[in-house]
Amino acid sequence: MLTLKSEKIKTCVGQLSNNVRAENIDYKSYIELYSGTENIHNINNINNTVVYGRRGSGKTHLLRALQEQLIIDFQERRNFPVYVDLRRIIPLLPSDKSSPDSAAILIFKYLTQELAHTIATNLSFIYNINELDSNYNLSLSAKTEKTLDIFKKVYLEFDGKKFKKPSSLKVSEEEIKSLGANGTLSSSPSFTGKAERTQKTALTTDHDSYISILNITNELEELITELNLTRITILIDEWSEVNSDVQLFLAELIKKSFSAIKISTKIAAIPNRTNLGIKKEQKFFGLEDGGDIFGYPLDTRYVFEVNKSQTRDFFNDLLHRHLSAIDELSILRLLKDNKTTKEKTINLFLANVALSEILVACAGIPRDFMNLFINAYDRFLLSSGKDAKRISVKNLRSANAAWYETDKKEQVDKHHVERQLLIEIVKEVIERKKSMHFLIPEKHAKNKHIQNLIDFRVIHLRKSGYSHQDHSGTSYNVYSVDYGCYNSLNIARNKLDTSVLDKINLKELREIRRISLEDSFFQSFLMNIGEAFSCPHCSKPVDTNHLAYQKQNLCNNCYEKIPDGE
Repeated sequence: MLTLKSEKIKTCVGQLSNNVRAENIDYKSYIELYSGTENIHNINNINNTVVYGRRGSGKTHLLRALQEQLIIDFQERRNFPVYVDLRRIIPLLPSDKSSPDSAAILIFKYLTQELAHTIATNLSFIYNINELDSNYNLSLSAKTEKTLDIFKKVYLEFDGKKFKKPSSLKVSEEEIKSLGANGTLSSSPSFTGKAERTQKTALTTDHDSYISILNITNELEELITELNLTRITILIDEWSEVNSDVQLFLAELIKKSFSAIKISTKIAAIPNRTNLGIKKEQKFFGLEDGGDIFGYPLDTRYVFEVNKSQTRDFFNDLLHRHLSAIDELSILRLLKDNKTTKEKTINLFLANVALSEILVACAGIPRDFMNLFINAYDRFLLSSGKDAKRISVKNLRSANAAWYETDKKEQVDKHHVERQLLIEIVKEVIERKKSMHFLIPEKHAKNKHIQNLIDFRVIHLRKSGYSHQDHSGTSYNVYSVDYGCYNSLNIARNKLDTSVLDKINLKELREIRRISLEDSFFQSFLMNIGEAFSCPHCSKPVDTNHLAYQKQNLCNNCYEKIPDGE
């Protein structure tokens, strides 16, 4: 009989760490491993979509699964997917400091080059030609000849046998001026190319030259027609790795080049590190959320405190799919020997209280769930008595504290202001109110330090647009403090005392409406860190990060003009 301590199950769980990052998955199908297939269906459309999620929320896996689904449906729908990891493009940029506009054009050129190269290397699939057919080379050559000129214009070289990507690309002054036309953001972005970038890009041959991005739309449209495609879907991963100011120009290039033709863009991005567009007097520069592109958030889809059954089913399915992909026969036998089903895989491994806590602790992030599960299982094997049958609360809490130390603490410690804010939140919410959850008025939700703590995954947004029973008409967001952080900040103890969490209420959200961090909390904090000063008119702290002060020198409380020098 197989148990959780059987060698086959130990081996199986031990190999889960290979699946923690989607780019490292080495199985035949992303879809088979993907839990939450409704996400694939929800973004499988012709709209431009930005998939928002923190690190580990499953953005890459979702894009890869969508790519696979489009390939499966290709002969019927003729929608060809192209996956691009921007991390592979960014290192190709010049090492010297370039202006945001020219950097964006260069990234866009590499992106369209990747698009063309992916299509060129998959012509047999697109034309549905059997490579084993004796007439394969003749048929493909005839069809390739028709598209050869288009591919050469879209930044590819052809040596008579295969398509290659040239070693370098350049940015022309003409392209920079085109990007800036009618879209001036401020006096700071430069729309004039440096001297070394004014030369038009040329092929290695003397008689051919690359087309400008001014003409790229026509060439891509012709390519779509020539290949009898209904659409091309570009899946852009790691968008937030691009500098924020460059993102703005890159988004404008995508809109200018793709919006009028049958190309859809799916972008994976981290919310706090994404800059898609800005409203100006003349026009909207970049991609406008809700107009040019539609947001799809992953972070708040699986919140245990909001929807227990949906969250539990999602992570059960996630665990079962990944374990079965490693050793399906052993997992089937484990379930059979313990007289349970795949729908209760997670219950077989975790005791009831431990199950609830891991679903709260992972905050809806699959990668955090996987790491917590692996570490808790390891502690179960090392510290449990011979009669222990499932992972306990003690195992989980110990794993959680260790996971915070190895994955999150160092990042928080590097940012002094964020660390101090986290300490103040922990003192107020956990120590004084004995709660993991708290409210913040929505007007403080964009505070950069709060956003950074969310980005570091030590504060978790659980629900937006919530009401406070004492403040009618004011909208709040619900947050939770990460399980591991309060202990690791050395506020109460240096080592984990598992009894501490027993005193903290995992409240239903409707029960936490009195636990809120109001204006006084943030004003006091900003004054302490030097990011606020007393207004000479109303005496309230002026937030120096507020747009009213930064743009018009106004107090963000009374909106009176602050005299220069104050």
